[in-house]
Amino acid sequence: DCFQRMAVLPRFRTPGVAIVLAAAAVAAAVPIAPGVDMPDISLGHPDDGSSMKDELLLWLKMGGVGIDTAYVYFNQKDIAAGLQASGVKRSDVFITTKIPCQSTRAATLGMVKEDLNELNVTFVDLMLIHFPCLTKYGNEQTWLGLQDALEMNLTRAIGVSNFDSSQISDLLALGGVPPAVNQCKMSVLHHDDDTISFCKKNNITYESYSPLKSVDLTDKRIASIAKAHNASGAQVALKWIVQQDCTVATSPGLNEEFVKEDLSLDRFQLSDEEMEALSKISS
Repeated sequence: DCFQRMAVLPRFRTPGVAIVLAAAAVAAAVPIAPGVDMPDISLGHPDDGSSMKDELLLWLKMGGVGIDTAYVYFNQKDIAAGLQASGVKRSDVFITTKIPCQSTRAATLGMVKEDLNELNVTFVDLMLIHFPCLTKYGNEQTWLGLQDALEMNLTRAIGVSNFDSSQISDLLALGGVPPAVNQCKMSVLHHDDDTISFCKKNNITYESYSPLKSVDLTDKRIASIAKAHNASGAQVALKWIVQQDCTVATSPGLNEEFVKEDLSLDRFQLSDEEMEALSKISS
């Protein structure tokens, strides 16, 4: 997720406006399951060619706690190395990972264990199905396998990614633990309001990836709101997401200022009018 962030457009700052940043902000959190609070902001996959280990070390140094990865990102050993080098306790970070679809419940459990081995941890905080399977049966088997992993304390919460409302409904019909999170592409430029609404009605936290992809941060609507709050265009675009009680995977790269921005979103609040104006950018 978030591969294109740094490559698509540079962040925009209103000329003459000083961006207010928290020195060492701690991201707010959203409850996603009983006893499980997910940080608003997680560090996603690097999209500027930098090392995931180096990005993680900077992220943790600046106060970030959320980490978003996936088995097919092939960066999990880098994350393991970064965590070890940081000296941060496992209990002080929130790790989200994603596994591909599996043909059977047993195969899913095996993939979960392989994923944990790559990360060099005994559990993660959130395990997702990365993409819907080709068949309803595949979705069901993979989901039941994640429920098994949850019961075995291999993960604290389970969810899905890139699922639509009908696919989630099929999982809900199985009974047992419902998805805690649905991670999908979401930005002021692209948002699936029907799926977001469905998730909210079913107490499923909606998480954004690619939050700045193709977003014109110099857009007059974004720029005017940024100026009003002494914020950057990127902060405004990200704030629009988290203010809807959604979480987000971001890719600030190795730019310390960008990391500070992402961890300082709680210092300002968008008005209803500003939220509506930003929502209309996709029209």
